[in-house]
Parts: sequence; C-alpha cells; structure tokens
Amino acid sequence: MKKILPFIFAVLGFSAQLVWAQNKNFSADPASDAKYLSLLKEYTLNADGSMDYHYVKELKLISYRAFQSLYGETFVTYNPAYQKLTINKCFTVMADGKKVDAPSNAFNEILPSFAAGAPPFNGLRDMVITHTGLERGAVIHLDYTIHTSKGNFPALMGNELLAETEPVEDLTVRVRIPNEEKLFFKRLSGAGEPLRNTENGFQVFTWNIKNIPATSPEEFQKSMNEAYPRVLFSNSENRSNVLEYLTNQPAFALKVSDAMKAEVLKLKTDNPDPLSLALKIQGKVIDDIHLWPVGLKYTGYRVNTAEQVWNSMGGNLAEKAVLLAALLEAAGIEADVVAVTRDAFFDEKLGTLADIEDFIVRIDLKDAGIQYLSLITLNNQDLGKVLSDKVLIALGQGEKPEYQRSGQAKFTVSMSGTFMVSSDPKLTGELSLGITGSVNPYLGLIRDKNKMKNMVAGGFSRSDLKEIKLSQSSLGNSFQTYTVMDEKPFRKDSAWMYFTLPYCNAGTDSWGIKTLPSKRMQAVEIPFSGEENYEYSLTLPEGWSLFTPAGKTEISNNAGKYLFEVKQDGSKVTVSRKIKLTNRIISLENYSDFKALMDNWNDPRKREVIFINK
Repeated sequence: MKKILPFIFAVLGFSAQLVWAQNKNFSADPASDAKYLSLLKEYTLNADGSMDYHYVKELKLISYRAFQSLYGETFVTYNPAYQKLTINKCFTVMADGKKVDAPSNAFNEILPSFAAGAPPFNGLRDMVITHTGLERGAVIHLDYTIHTSKGNFPALMGNELLAETEPVEDLTVRVRIPNEEKLFFKRLSGAGEPLRNTENGFQVFTWNIKNIPATSPEEFQKSMNEAYPRVLFSNSENRSNVLEYLTNQPAFALKVSDAMKAEVLKLKTDNPDPLSLALKIQGKVIDDIHLWPVGLKYTGYRVNTAEQVWNSMGGNLAEKAVLLAALLEAAGIEADVVAVTRDAFFDEKLGTLADIEDFIVRIDLKDAGIQYLSLITLNNQDLGKVLSDKVLIALGQGEKPEYQRSGQAKFTVSMSGTFMVSSDPKLTGELSLGITGSVNPYLGLIRDKNKMKNMVAGGFSRSDLKEIKLSQSSLGNSFQTYTVMDEKPFRKDSAWMYFTLPYCNAGTDSWGIKTLPSKRMQAVEIPFSGEENYEYSLTLPEGWSLFTPAGKTEISNNAGKYLFEVKQDGSKVTVSRKIKLTNRIISLENYSDFKALMDNWNDPRKREVIFINK
C-alpha cells in the first residue's frame, strides 16, 4: 500500500498539470465557442455574365459545444437548375497538427429544411458537409465555389455583414468585376473604404478587417444586425431597372383563373364593404395558402404566378403577395405588391434586391384610404403605422416603383376604471380603454367587435367584461367602455386580498421585456415609442383597508417617465400607473435610465394592490 500511494499521487499530479495546460491553451477567449482564423467571401462577375461566389474559412474550435452542436457540419444551399457547387478543399488540422481530409461520404445532398413540403422548390439542395477529426483546438478548413450561369440574377448583388457570431481574426470581403463595369456600394456602421486594384482584366474591391469581435447575443438590439459594419454592393446603379427584373415577370400581371374569380365573387357577395372584403381575402390567403420560407436568392429571384400559387396551395412571401394582390384586384380593389427594406440599407441609386427583407400588400380604398396588409398574420392595424425605419416599395408591372418611408411608430394606451367592492367580495363597475397609433386595433375591430376585450389582461378576464356600453373606432384611435362584473376579483391569503391591476396586453407587456442586465454592449430597440396610462378607483366595503403603503414613485429621465401612486381617502382607494418611453432606440448612454423605468414597470409589487379585511 505504501508503494502504491506515491504512484497514485504522481498520476493525479500529472493529470492536474495536463488539465491546467489544456485549459491554458483554450482560455484566450473563454466566452467564445470558436474563432475564425480567417474568412473570405469573394464575389466575381465574369465577362460572359456568369457569377462566382467563393467562400473560404479557417475555424478554430474552442469548446466542446463548438463541434458537438454548432460547427460539426456546414450546410451549403444552392439551386442545381442554374448553379454548380464545387468543393475545392475540406480538411481538419487537429490540435497536434495532424491533417484529416474529409472522406467521400462526408458530402451528402439533402432537401433544405425550409423547402420541406414545398413541391415547387423541391429542386433546391443543401450540401451537408460533415467535418471529421474534430476536437478542442482543431481547425476546420473549408473552401468551396458556387458558379451561377448567366441570366439568373439581375445584377451582381451582395449584402455582407462584416462580423460573425464568433470572433474573426482576419475577414475579407472581395468583389471582382470586369474592367468595363462599375461597382456601386453603400457602407454602414463604420465599414471602411475598400482597397482597389486590378488583376487579369478585373477591377478588385477588397474590404479587409482584423480582429473583429463576435456579434452580441443580447436581446432587444437592432434587428438584422443593423448596428454592425456592413457593405451592400451591386454592379447596377439603377434600382428601378433591377426591380423590373421582378415586375416584368408574368407573376406581376396579377392574372387569376376562373376558379379564383368564383371564390372572390363568393366572398364579395358575403362582404359588400370593400375594406371588410379585403380583410376576408387576406384571411383566406393567410389561412389557406402555406407560407414556404424560401428566399428569392435561391430561386434566381423568379416568382410563380398567382394561379400557380393558388393551385399549389403555397408560396414564399413574394408569391403570397402576388396572390393576395391578384385576388384583391379581381375583387375590384386597387392593390400592389410592396417590397420592404430597411431605411438604413436603402439607396435608390444602388440597384439591388439583396436588401429586401419582407413583402406586404398595399390597398387603396375610397373611404379607408391606403392600408398595408401582412401576409403572415391578420394585422390589427395598418402596417404603415406599425413599421419603423422601413422603406416600402410599391411594385407594379409597367409602372415606376413608388417609395415611401414608414417613419417612427408610436402608440398610446389609456385605461381607467371605477369599481365598487362588495363584502362578498365581488367587484362591479366600468372600465374604459382607449388606444391610438401602432397598437390601435382598427382592422381587428372590423373582423371582431370584441377584439379590444381580448386586449384587457391582469385582474379581469374577457368574461368579466360584460356589455360594451360605448364603442368608437377610426384610423387614428379606438375607444370602448365596458360594464364589469367579477365574482372572484381577488387572490385571498388569510385576511389579505390581492388585486392585480388591469392592463392592455398589446402595449409594452407584449414585448417580453422582463429582466434587464445591468450593462449592455448594444443599444436597445423597442417596437414603438409611446405611453401607457392607467387610472383606477376602488370603493371598499366596511372593515376593509389598504395594506399596500400609500405613496408615490416617480421617475423622469432621458429615457422617459414613470409613475406609480396609491392614495386612500376614507373607503376610496385610487391607483395611478403610467409609463412614457420617449425614444424607440435607446442608446447605451441612456440604457441605465431605460432600465430604471422598465424595472419599476415590471416590479410585481407595483402591478397589484393589497387590501386587508379586518
């Protein structure tokens, strides 16, 4: 035994040194799962009009998660109908320097997951590249080229984020065009000027950046990574000409079949009001036609016709927009397909389709005016009042595109109530709700007069709101008053009675902002700026008193305002709860102010009042 113990201790000591050495090797960036040693994305417009996309990466794996869950496979999507994929190199260099070439069975073609169940897109392919020899410290080397034949894109277009979800030591984005061509580009969020040179009859534009930190995983930052450096480019300076590549297609003639006309006629008979009819047609397209999330770049920016989409019972966003616009036109409603891009990305002199992120439909009615309709959900409000910092591009065959900026979406919510509490205890009274701006359910109320009832949450359920005593709705605002009868308004705990304050679930609570960290790396983006105001009075029965301390919490800072106040005058208790958010984008300088407002707004003690029954 005495001889064995020294041996055991020696082994344990050696193991500890080995673990320490391994951890030392991989502790350079413990917050990252991997690191790109180098990354190249190269676009080439060939003299014959064909195009090449060349991708090269060297990715070092740092954590076990990196190869077990994240980077063990690479998926390369392409369209064999007009593209050819060539794997130039694929191997792994292990931590000890050993090179492991990918075997032939490491390359397998499958249908992309986003095209599953979508017959029109069954020709698309994902090349699944399974990397071998993976371990901590191993480096994946991958080099491939996608060749696109002539005539399948309207221009050489790119929209490249100059950052990744992991740190990058050396990032290169390169664009090569023939000497007789011109390249037009837009730089965002600090992206620098490219290095320019010529080689073998090509102009070469190179963006090279060193030591790029990973993009932040924080919630509620600017979507589409808008805050990070980015380059958009094209060899066309005429957006209208590039958009004609779409609108000159048969799909944008908005033709319908006899069967489609018959369906429209049936809906028109049941819904003579034009706006109600438009919403019924929208509902049919959303509910009955599958949405297949296939990007236009995988179809060569080709769009199936409305009849093809109708017959196949599905389409991508652009195709569903074509179908909805065609059905609306068949119903006698003026309609246009609308492409949506970000104001920050948009440049009318940059001929590109690579910045389009969504499609919607615009209608123009005599009484209701212009309304923008979603293809994904039954929007309660005109999308023109909901979207912020977007450019809406109306597309029509043989027509010049129309550009409209959406501006900044704003809202107000006002809820007030006067209630009597009986000794049972039951609660009766009246509740009023007024909403303006982006959350005004103008279209939702046309579909369902009880829509606003569904927006009341907290202490009341829909069944507690009885008669609608007053109802008014317009494009600008909606207002309803309800009689309230709640037989179980309180949560009882011994002699204490807890009453949850009613609120509108379409306001700030719908954003899901609950717990905010003390510090952030990126600015906060919220859907809308605006305010919510709640005022309640409760008359208590004999023997009841307020247990929640009376008083006022009031904050006013660079992010907005907050108020919570509880008062008692005899048997009457009044509660005020308010928040105002001044800006939709909250800078890092104002983040602590925003956090103070939201922490108080979400404080459960300031979302209820407590009474005691003596």
